[in-house]
Amino acid sequence: MKMKHMVLVGAGMVGLSLAVGLRQQGHRVTLIERGQRPVFGTEPELRVSAIAHTSRDLLVSLDTWQGLPAQRLGPYQAMEVWDYDSFGRIQFSAAEVNQDDLGSIVENKVLEQILWDRALAAQVEFLTGVSVSAVEQDQQQVQLRLDDGREITADYLFAADGGKSTVRSLLHIPQTFWDYEQTAIVATIAISHPHQNTARQVFLPTGPVAWLPLADPNQVSLVWSADTARAQQLLALSAEDFVRELQVVSDQCLGDLSLHSERLSFPLRMQYAQTWLVQRALILGDAAHTIHPLAGQGANLGLADVKSLLKVTATEFSQRDLRDWERERKAAAVTMIGTMEAFKRGFGTPNPALKFARGLGLRVADKFAPLKQTLIKSALG
Repeated sequence: MKMKHMVLVGAGMVGLSLAVGLRQQGHRVTLIERGQRPVFGTEPELRVSAIAHTSRDLLVSLDTWQGLPAQRLGPYQAMEVWDYDSFGRIQFSAAEVNQDDLGSIVENKVLEQILWDRALAAQVEFLTGVSVSAVEQDQQQVQLRLDDGREITADYLFAADGGKSTVRSLLHIPQTFWDYEQTAIVATIAISHPHQNTARQVFLPTGPVAWLPLADPNQVSLVWSADTARAQQLLALSAEDFVRELQVVSDQCLGDLSLHSERLSFPLRMQYAQTWLVQRALILGDAAHTIHPLAGQGANLGLADVKSLLKVTATEFSQRDLRDWERERKAAAVTMIGTMEAFKRGFGTPNPALKFARGLGLRVADKFAPLKQTLIKSALG
């Protein structure tokens, strides 16, 4: 197979994973990133991802998972989901499907730093502190102009530069999008009752609240997704009043709560690029799709893009192969977007009849083993 020169844009976990995988295959890789090498601190980072088994398998194959510090990993063996002020509740256990865990909570910056160092070791060429200002291409190559005046010519361009993708804009790719009209509040919460390696989520009429287990048994990562007006109210509260509100919705499952960090917030919005492949340029990850975080599948969806693309680039490939990749991954993204929207709408109403139906559905799923095992296997990825 003739090795190719691939230019990648964006050094988040998706771009870095792809860079390492392409180098393992022998391709020349140049990675463009407007920022610098991520460095994680001693305290838990506020942005985290729930890494499913399939994503973990990819990271293992990239010799990256093995380098993650155990004291920054939060493997979870169980999940509890319930509808607030309702009888509806379901519990999942890894033991029910003969697994050691259901996944791991990983701090984004920790994973990105380890991936960055792995990419350096694999001899990925980094161009940092610069952005792409123009893209031109023909049937044979793609040429990028950077904002510092440099030009780069390569065989292919792969862009994983996030939801506000510069490359997507330069390629004039149209999007379908809608505002969830919700804001996510993230923080690290100290708890008096150990989390017991269990991920917990409660659905409120204004949005879901998730407590995700960190390595410290008395700390969880909070993701509180709320209708924007409600989120602004919560952010305006003092730390003590915010914790009081959180205590009310926690069902006391984690004991006494306290803020262990600042609170950050970000708006939630669905985005879906109508085209992912334009000649020899391709977008993936958040540049191609963003979804609601209520099921924690955003990172896994992006890493699945990488895993599938690496199967294409492992052998001599054609434009048709890339088009097949695009078709496969777009279908997966549409399915996930539809599922998240159904969850959001289904749990986002206080209507008594719908609330009763939700509760009954959760109760049946919890008691019916075959259905429950199917749901667990789906969560594994």
